[in-house]
Amino acid sequence: MFTRLARHLSLAATLAIGALCAAAVALPQAAQAAPKAPAVITYTNLTLLHGWHSDTIDGSAKAAVADISGIVTFRGAMWAPPGSSSRVLTLPKALRPAKLAYIPVDLCNANNGRLEVWPTGAVYVDAEIRFSDATCFTSLEGASFALSGTGFTTLALKNGWHSYGSGTASAGARLISGVVHFRGAIKTSGTNPFLFTLPKALRPAHKVWTPVDLCNANNGRLYIQPSGVVQVQEEGGTFKHASCFTSLDGAWFAR
Repeated sequence: MFTRLARHLSLAATLAIGALCAAAVALPQAAQAAPKAPAVITYTNLTLLHGWHSDTIDGSAKAAVADISGIVTFRGAMWAPPGSSSRVLTLPKALRPAKLAYIPVDLCNANNGRLEVWPTGAVYVDAEIRFSDATCFTSLEGASFALSGTGFTTLALKNGWHSYGSGTASAGARLISGVVHFRGAIKTSGTNPFLFTLPKALRPAHKVWTPVDLCNANNGRLYIQPSGVVQVQEEGGTFKHASCFTSLDGAWFAR
C-alpha cells in the first residue's frame, strides 16, 4: 500500500513539475508572439513665408516635416499668389541639414521642380520651366534629405565624376530599415553616365529607377542595377544638365 501511495505521489509531482515547465516555456513564447506597436512619427507643421499657403489643396495635407531615423521627410502641399518669393520657409534648428541639399519635387501639372535646403534652415523652391508652376502648386510629398553624413558609406565615383562642392555633401549612401538613401551632389566634364558601383550590402534585388534633380531643376533619374552599377539618365536623352549637376539628395529605393 505504501509503495502504491508513493508511486501516486511521485506521478502527481512529475505532472505538476511538467505543467510548471510548460508554463515557463509558454510565457516567453507568448510574449514574443505579442504584436509590436508601430513607431509613432511626429510631424512638425511648417510656418510658410512671403505669401505661401498650406491650406488644404484638393484634400492634400498641410506642409509638415519629421525626422525619421536621421532622414528629414516632408509631407503636404503649398501654393502662393503669382509673383511671390521663392523663399518658402525656415526649418526648425533640429531639422536643418549639415550640407546644402537639392531635392526634386512635383509642381503644377506634373512639371518638375526642386527644393533648395540650406544649413541655415532656409528653404527655396525652383522650377524647371516657369516659376508660376511652383506658385500654382508645389507638392512636398516624397521629398527628403539626410540630416548629416552619420552612417553613410562614401561612394567611390568613377569615369571622371567628382563632388560638386559649393556647400553640398560628398556622394554617400546609407541603409535604414531596408531602404537605401543617397546624399550629396556630383558633376563631370565628361560624357560617361556611369557614376559608381554600390557596395554589395546596398544593392537592390531588382532594377531600380529613382528620380533625381539635375542642373537648373531639370528632371533626371538614377538607373540602379542589381550588380550595384549606377547610371544617371536625363529627360529627353541629353546629358548636359546631368553632367553640369546631379543631386543625389532625396533619392532612395527599397532593397
